[in-house]
Amino acid sequence: MNKTSVLLKASFLQLRLYLWIILGILAVSVTTDLIISLAMGPGENASVSAGNLLNVFLIFVGSVLPASFFKRLLHLGATRREYYVGVLLVYAVSAAFFAVLNIVWFQLEIHVIRNYEHTFNILEIFHWDQFGIIGMFVYQFGAYLLLVSLLNLLFSGLRHAAGWTIWAVFIAAIPVFTSIAPLRSKLVDGILTLLSNNSLVQGFGLTFGVASVLLAGGWWFTTRRSFM
Repeated sequence: MNKTSVLLKASFLQLRLYLWIILGILAVSVTTDLIISLAMGPGENASVSAGNLLNVFLIFVGSVLPASFFKRLLHLGATRREYYVGVLLVYAVSAAFFAVLNIVWFQLEIHVIRNYEHTFNILEIFHWDQFGIIGMFVYQFGAYLLLVSLLNLLFSGLRHAAGWTIWAVFIAAIPVFTSIAPLRSKLVDGILTLLSNNSLVQGFGLTFGVASVLLAGGWWFTTRRSFM
């Protein structure tokens, strides 16, 4: 078994508990929605897409690996470069997997589930469905990679002064941008430009470009991290 396969297997084992927790919560949520739909009648109940709820797993992928996987791998003899190449592969595989999963689940919703209940799906909310199957995959891949790269940056810099500064700015920016009307408008415009762009090329280019910058920042922190 080569190092890449070992890294992928080790990362899955690291994340397995979180996946089971999410699947358990999802099973309860789906069962509850089904009971409510049967009680209220077809089309009367509305819920968030179960496929979209599974995307929560990406939050753990982007935070758990840089927070705890780094030390474990280096103690086992891996280099920083091997670790980072490994997590980049995990991020890419995870983003691609959930992009495909959401497309498949979206088709199931359209043709089956919505006969019984209404669902809210991010593919429609962000208008990614306008780009067709390939376009939906490409835009989702860029958006999911952006999410994990942001988390990777934040959690890779936990033990560095610059990382604390980024955390402080990030936390302070949330209430500032949401409470001041002009800034809130700019924030919404920025999010829409990134995630709900009418141009697939521009939307993917922006999300992938920002993700690449964030991943480069994550590598900068990784080269300076202590594994003691």
